[in-house]
Order: sequence, then C-alpha cells, then structure tokens
Amino acid sequence: MSRVQLIFLGCLHFTLIAAAQIFIFNNFHLLGYINPMIYVWFVLMLPYKTPHWAVLLLAFAMGLCIDIFSFGQGFHTAVLTFIGLIRPFFLNFYTGNRDITFWQRPTLSDMGFMQFAFYVTISVLAHHLLFFSLDIFRPSEILPFLFRVVLSSLATISVILICDITFMRKRE
Repeated sequence: MSRVQLIFLGCLHFTLIAAAQIFIFNNFHLLGYINPMIYVWFVLMLPYKTPHWAVLLLAFAMGLCIDIFSFGQGFHTAVLTFIGLIRPFFLNFYTGNRDITFWQRPTLSDMGFMQFAFYVTISVLAHHLLFFSLDIFRPSEILPFLFRVVLSSLATISVILICDITFMRKRE
C-alpha cells in the first residue's frame, strides 16, 4: 500500500468515524447512562508506526471536530489527545519485538482477540473515566458516575469490536 493510499484511507476513516459519532452516536443516550464514543477507535487503529507527533495531532483534530459539531466544551479534544499520548505505551506492551510494517494497524486480526480486546478495553476505560470526570463528576454522585463510565465503556467497546470485525478484516 502506497503512502498516498494510506493517507486517503486515513482521511476516509477520519471522516466516516467523525460522521458516525456526530450524526448517530451523539444522539444515542440509552437510559441516560449509555453513550458510545466510537471516535476513540480512530486513534486506536492508526498504524503502529505512525509518528507520535502525528498521533497527537490527529487525536487533537478528531477531538476538536467532535467538540465543534457537538457543541462541546473541549473535553473530547483534551481526553482524546491524552489517549494519543498514552497509546504508544499500550502498543509497546503488545507488540514487543515483532517485525511490523509501516502501514500495519492494530486490529483484531493482527493482534488476536484477547490482546486486541484488552488494548481496546484499557484505552476506552481510560478515555471514559477521564472524559466523565471532566464532564459530570461530583463526589456526591459517585455511583451514577461509575455506572455511566462502565455502561458507556461496554457500549463503546462492543461497537468498536463489531466495527473492527466488520470493516478491518485481514486482506489476504
């Protein structure tokens, strides 16, 4: 895959994930506690060898896009940039000394189910915990806060796993 194709694919992923978040998932508030935030998937599926500065810039851009179109207060931008910051630590843990090509992405077919599910779960939990801490945390409402973090995380993880299985199949 050439770099031009990789850039085009990245722009397409950015646009589709942002649109899905803005037009579908931002309007999905089941029981007042479940709000899938699939835009996290964009940062999680960037190629392994994406330079760290580029990951931070792309995470910032995606978060800003979500904040602008969701009339947010900057929480999406701040939290997704933080996820971009800690992403290399999680990936180094999973990849070890494997030989990885430039365009290879951390997907279910590449990492295996358990490693990918753990990578997504830890990242999404970190994102949601920080996001909801900034957005709605009050010490007097710790149980609703934890309930929202857990249920939204489960919904987000489920959607990401389904999307990865559906759209990111290993191309033979």
